[in-house]
Order: sequence, then structure tokens, then C-alpha cells
Amino acid sequence: MGSKDIPALIGQRVKQYRLNQDLTQEDVATLANISLNAVKSAESGRSTLPTYVAILQALGHIDNLLAAFPDEGVSPVQLLKSSTKQKKRASGKTRVQPAGNKELDW
Repeated sequence: MGSKDIPALIGQRVKQYRLNQDLTQEDVATLANISLNAVKSAESGRSTLPTYVAILQALGHIDNLLAAFPDEGVSPVQLLKSSTKQKKRASGKTRVQPAGNKELDW
């Protein structure tokens, strides 16, 4: 699955969450305090993160989104480097290569 397919997949899952609760798009728009067009756009995979957050909160599935970004805390290496300060920014010394069109293995 490519990165271009992910928004459509997210939209499908949001739609399925709504249908599983037997709610209309209008119901979700009201619960999330957003427009009907925003719900339609989200379900088609063409929306913004704040809209998805509002919809997932309204549907009781915000934990699904938060699970994608677990809190890693401070790394043990960083703790060894500085016992009093947390890292606030990257040094910029590490260089990464573009990912290309590799398929995700999850």
C-alpha cells in the first residue's frame, strides 16, 4: 500500500465507525460540530487532521488515532548525555534518504 492509498483507507474506516454506530453523516457533523461537507470529505479521504480528530472524538475512537503516536519519552541515551535537560530540538547532523515508493510491511 502506497502513501497515496492511506487517506482513502482512513476515510473508509471513519465511515465504517459511523455506520457501526448507525449514525448518519448529518449526525456525525452535529456531534463533531463540523459541516456535513467536512464529514463527506473525511469519508472520501480528503480532509485535514483537525477534522479527523473532531470526527473520531465524536465517534469515541480518538484512541485509535493516538495509538499511532505512542509517547516514547526520553531515550536512555539522551538521559546519559544530560541528566537535567530534555532534548528540545534535533542537531541536524543525521541525514536521511527519501523513502521512495517502498511498500509498508504493516
